[in-house]
Amino acid sequence: MDETNDVYWRSLLFVPANNARYAEKARSSSADAIILDLEDAVLTEHKAEARSLVRGLAADLRTATRDVVVRINRPLPLAIRDIEAAVSENVKAIMVAKAASAEHLAFLIEVVEEQETALGLRVGHTKIVPLVETAAAVARLEEIASSERVVAIVCGDEDLAADLGCDPSSETLVALKYRVVLAAAQAGIRPLGMLGSIADFRDTEKYSCSVRRSSAAGLQGTLCIHPIQVDIANQGFLPSEEQLANARRVVEAAEAAFRNGAGAVGLDGKMIDAPVLRRAKKVLEAEDIYGSRDPK
Repeated sequence: MDETNDVYWRSLLFVPANNARYAEKARSSSADAIILDLEDAVLTEHKAEARSLVRGLAADLRTATRDVVVRINRPLPLAIRDIEAAVSENVKAIMVAKAASAEHLAFLIEVVEEQETALGLRVGHTKIVPLVETAAAVARLEEIASSERVVAIVCGDEDLAADLGCDPSSETLVALKYRVVLAAAQAGIRPLGMLGSIADFRDTEKYSCSVRRSSAAGLQGTLCIHPIQVDIANQGFLPSEEQLANARRVVEAAEAAFRNGAGAVGLDGKMIDAPVLRRAKKVLEAEDIYGSRDPK
């Protein structure tokens, strides 16, 4: 993984690149990233038009606290044209539909690098987010996660469920997302996704429960298909006030013990040692990162 991984995405909102009305709504969204979609949300006959709009939309939608990602198509000729249209100063990452392997990503990165050079951008400016959407990709999950420029990884639930012959909300996909968490941790990247389907956006209570469950499982953000999901995701992937308060107490107790020469200390009947302290510090880091981004 690139040492300069600075993505802090809890919510990534899909916007069809050729839908001006949705793009206008996205402008007022609090999503951490907007995904300009050139793939499933755009009909074949409209892809060239959508491609021509990407750079203008990216410049319009990118802010100091919101990144722009572009999802490209899988057929290679389309993918190359998509990359040539998408790479720009205002596009943080390319989301690769149906990522197949490290070799597949390496080829696409060559195209990305050529565009960066042609535009005078720093080589490495454009990051990669693979979508794992096939059984073959699941078998190569670790190599995909550890590929060059990859900063986050996510399962494409609908396509993956169709390939596996299961329901998108099935325990089969839940188990795969646990693997995503592990692969992402090994590669030092951000695991994205949700334990449950993002398709039923009208049931906000159910969606909120799924987000909290996903956060507890180690996932750090999710794709959103409707603006109503964004604020729920942003809050659900943040530590709660109770978690923050407990983390502060853990850090204070541990640091006091370390100053006195102890390697571990008890708090509320539980032992606090280095791993517990590290988890607590990660909770407080999340507050620092998002405290300046989110409205109070």
